[in-house]
Amino acid sequence: MKSPLTWARLTSLLGLGMSSCPTAATPVTAATPETLANAPRHPDRAATIREQHLPNIPLTTQDGRKVHFYDDLVKGRVVTINFMYTKCSGVCVPSTANLAKVQKSLGDRMGRDVTFLSFSLDAEEDTPETLNEFARDNDVGPGWFFLTGQKADIELLRRKLGAYELDPAVDADRSQHTGVVILGNEPKGRWQAISALSHPVRIRQAIERTLLPPSQWRVGREAIAEVPFEKSPASQKLVEPVDLSRLPPLDP
Repeated sequence: MKSPLTWARLTSLLGLGMSSCPTAATPVTAATPETLANAPRHPDRAATIREQHLPNIPLTTQDGRKVHFYDDLVKGRVVTINFMYTKCSGVCVPSTANLAKVQKSLGDRMGRDVTFLSFSLDAEEDTPETLNEFARDNDVGPGWFFLTGQKADIELLRRKLGAYELDPAVDADRSQHTGVVILGNEPKGRWQAISALSHPVRIRQAIERTLLPPSQWRVGREAIAEVPFEKSPASQKLVEPVDLSRLPPLDP
């Protein structure tokens, strides 16, 4: 399955960009109180993301409660966001199973420090009652909301979060949008994404990097050691040597 997030769209969501650096030919002057006072202000990234990517659409939870996306679910929180539908028999199944494992591994941080938000792409079929049954079947605990709403609102949210394909034909296939988890620390303006099919430990680590300051991240060997390398037939296959002289030359 193709990832529904391209780098261009992800950088747009995160508010990232290239910064210019002085070159050897660029004179560097010392800062003074006057120059600092008149210097252009960098935009508030959290505010920019809130205004451009977090629409306050109306929604309904699996318990039938009426909520709004930003005001009630995202504001001031660390969230994981994914798109799904209960009749999906492909990526949705392992994605939900992975998130259920992540939920358990978070322990008492779940619902307190981190909120899970799963949005149905099938508003017609996925009523609150259907979503409630789906949540029970997947042993969902506190802090994980399954949500439905008007199709146009969900489509707006999906596009605002960058979970869409540039090719309209591919984008029309809703199964293309169920394989990614978007992670956000709303007050810090810190957003990233990870495959929903990643090992649950890797998803939990990504959540921790979204939640915690960089000084508290697991990095290097400590992070890698949590999930030993898993050998697969592909990883054990010998690499055949290639006679480079037999490769056709590239066109100039």
